Amino acid sequence: MKPSGDKIQTTWWLGKGLTSQLFRGGAGSLLTRATEVVLTLAVAVLLARLLGASGYGVYALVFAMASIAVMPAQAGLPPLVVRETAKGQRTGDWSAVRGIWRWSNTLALSLSVLILVGGTLGLWLDWPQGEALREPIVWALGLIPLTALLAIRSASLRGLRHMMAGLIPELVIRPALLTGSLLAVWLLYKSTITPGEAMALTVASTLVAFAVGAWLLRHYRPPEITTVRPHYQHKAWLTAAWPMALTQGFEKINRYADVLLLGLLAATVDVGVYRVAAQGAMLVSLGLVALNIVIAPYAVRLHTEQAQRQLQKLVQRTSLAALIVAVPATLFFFVLGEWLLITLFGDEFRSAYWPMLILSGGQLVNAWFGPPGLLLTMTGYEREVARTAAVTAGVNIVLNILLIPPLDATGAAIATSISLAFWKVWLWKIAKKRLGIRCSAI
Repeated sequence: MKPSGDKIQTTWWLGKGLTSQLFRGGAGSLLTRATEVVLTLAVAVLLARLLGASGYGVYALVFAMASIAVMPAQAGLPPLVVRETAKGQRTGDWSAVRGIWRWSNTLALSLSVLILVGGTLGLWLDWPQGEALREPIVWALGLIPLTALLAIRSASLRGLRHMMAGLIPELVIRPALLTGSLLAVWLLYKSTITPGEAMALTVASTLVAFAVGAWLLRHYRPPEITTVRPHYQHKAWLTAAWPMALTQGFEKINRYADVLLLGLLAATVDVGVYRVAAQGAMLVSLGLVALNIVIAPYAVRLHTEQAQRQLQKLVQRTSLAALIVAVPATLFFFVLGEWLLITLFGDEFRSAYWPMLILSGGQLVNAWFGPPGLLLTMTGYEREVARTAAVTAGVNIVLNILLIPPLDATGAAIATSISLAFWKVWLWKIAKKRLGIRCSAI
């Protein structure tokens, strides 16, 4: 703070304006995401060392299957909870906030039970064949309700604009606990582990993160919520949730189609190599992912207030900041990527270099075109996003089927990057047409 006449001027980043709030939230989210990237990389290194390329491929394949299976349980609820919580806070309608929280938790838990019953039935019918996949799948079933409910708690906190509290359990505590567990096995026991044991440690870490998330929500929830009767809008919420559910489901398919199809069309070694490449490439999109989480409630607010000029400035600055992170990360992988892979993961993962570069190029395009999908979802155009996600998922699957047999992991990387670029350009055009907003950096 510094004096200015008779008034005290507050340093701009400590102020209460939109830019100040976004800077603090963005910096906190970026720090959290950077921590997650470091911890996730540590997890990947330890799993690669403890499991080898083939064992890590089994773990990655089962984890991808669990990530797809959890989507019906989430049912598009997290972005809906963010949107409705932000609206309720803005208008003081705490009955609606309490209603969406209770309704979303009940629905997610009920759907999780149905998925668990189906998974248990599949195991009882002796699918899949072989203990290599069976043991990790048994443990992975436990991730479904934990992940779904943890995401809803995170969404509730972010809707209240408690960004760090919403992010830390899932993005920091869970990978930190998993890193610590794997490191203890590596240093204390000097032995390898099975994919099933690695998945068991993953479930245990998620359980602790869920408990912390539940405590944080109880701590930060406004006192008004505990004194009002919940107000439910079942029809309106279901109408809004199913396009978001489709969008999230197709996004997950786009994210994991490469891993799943590699598991079907190539060897598990290729899955392990590709998973390492994908983990590295995610660093390129770190800025956009971090800022997307922060801007969601602000986008709702500015759209509600019809502050078009401020909304344009918000998304353009988001895209520019994302690009500032993406370009140096891509150059780093181009120059030092192969050395980094060999040093951290071992010579067995040298072949991940070109897939990582190709995926980094796709993420660079992703950062350039900014957050049109999030902007359209937060402003009521979730059906448009769902439609584009469905088409993109189909394109992604077809390209993977065509390119994996001749090119293995490199083919999966090409298919995924083309699909991502196609989707972002399409969403950018829709945002410009529907909202008059240009989401790209320039």
